[in-house]
Amino acid sequence: MKNRKRKRRESGQAIVEFALVLPFFLLLVMGILDFGWLFYNYISVENSARNAARIACVEYTETCYNDKGQNKGPVFDKNFDPEIVKNNTDNKAYTDQERHIANVIDLSMPKSVTIESIDISYTYDKKMWPNNQADYRVEKRSEGDVIVTVKGKFKVLTPVLGVFCDNMEKTVTAQSTYKVETHPNSDGDD
Repeated sequence: MKNRKRKRRESGQAIVEFALVLPFFLLLVMGILDFGWLFYNYISVENSARNAARIACVEYTETCYNDKGQNKGPVFDKNFDPEIVKNNTDNKAYTDQERHIANVIDLSMPKSVTIESIDISYTYDKKMWPNNQADYRVEKRSEGDVIVTVKGKFKVLTPVLGVFCDNMEKTVTAQSTYKVETHPNSDGDD
């Protein structure tokens, strides 16, 4: 008879334990999903920065400078749309290299990530401008590095990571630095 009373008193214990453990288990599962999604999108942005830097270190004679040789700043800024860049429909004179970079980034970026900006800068340009303008030559960019910074935004999957984001969107930034290669058309003064 004692065993029956003990079983009756313990019959709801499993349900109570399950109800206590379930929120922590769901939090753990949602955290794993969100951080996996975060790393996937970050790696995509990082790969895009690396691909853009590979192009910019070789095709640098027309990339990212104005008629005075100064760095233009962010080559592609807010609301980056590769179709606009490829077709030059926003009244900016994009070079062939900049269109090539936009195309590569568009192809390597998943649709879940929206590019906010792409910045391409050359350390040689920063060294030469504005103090040594008379000695500036684009072909001498091979004396420095190219730094490409890509900033992208994506929607998080669950409120676990969404608590730390604005409007359930997370912004990630990746940077890639490459040594600028000697241009094949240079006159050998490098």
